[in-house]
Amino acid sequence: MAIELFNDGKHKCVKFDDLFRGSEVPANQFLLVNDKRGVLLDPGGNKLFSQLTAEIAPFCPPQRLESIVLSHQDPDVGAGLNGWLLISDATVLVSELWVRFIPNFCTSSLAEDRVVGIPDAGAELGFGDAWLDLVPAHFLHSPGNFHVYDRTSKILFTSDLGASIGPDKENITSRAEFERHIPFMAGFHQRYLPHSAACKQWAAHVRQYPIDMIVPQHGARFSGPEAVNCFIDWVDQLVGALG
Repeated sequence: MAIELFNDGKHKCVKFDDLFRGSEVPANQFLLVNDKRGVLLDPGGNKLFSQLTAEIAPFCPPQRLESIVLSHQDPDVGAGLNGWLLISDATVLVSELWVRFIPNFCTSSLAEDRVVGIPDAGAELGFGDAWLDLVPAHFLHSPGNFHVYDRTSKILFTSDLGASIGPDKENITSRAEFERHIPFMAGFHQRYLPHSAACKQWAAHVRQYPIDMIVPQHGARFSGPEAVNCFIDWVDQLVGALG
């Protein structure tokens, strides 16, 4: 199902959240559209390709995709990349650490001259008249990890940070809802995030952004200042697998 997270008539942010079947890890995919030009975030694996292609078509034909952003190297993020390179002229952006791994996801000739490494400090990405910030989120949980901040919608897409398993609400909007939501997040974060220093560094960095919504790759999102601040505060105090 496509859920419009933001739509001002020209700029859209769309979440797709029910394309997985069977034993695959459920994940969200995201399409950002501005002036009929598209950016796809973490499009997923091979099994999703046909479904996601059909889902994004009403919002942005694949031929109008300008960029595909991979937050990190996991297969549920970009293992279906070959298909997207075949049907579009999109440039692929991924951490400089993972550029050499992209040929494992696709035909080398398709990726040639179309993969751009994101420097550790982050980068900006323009499309239409909109701008995205590629925000460093290293070791959360990948050593080369980036989040995407959309300046127009004020949405921060946080990859695996904030992931929840089987949440009972899809949209967390208050402190009370956030407190009830913590058990759906805690186990994953305590196991897969290595150290509290990375969490604190991320929290300090993102507080400078005006954020209306935080949307992870898995599970529920956080909407409004109360839920957003609760989440950032929680990450700030999180103790990962290595303390």
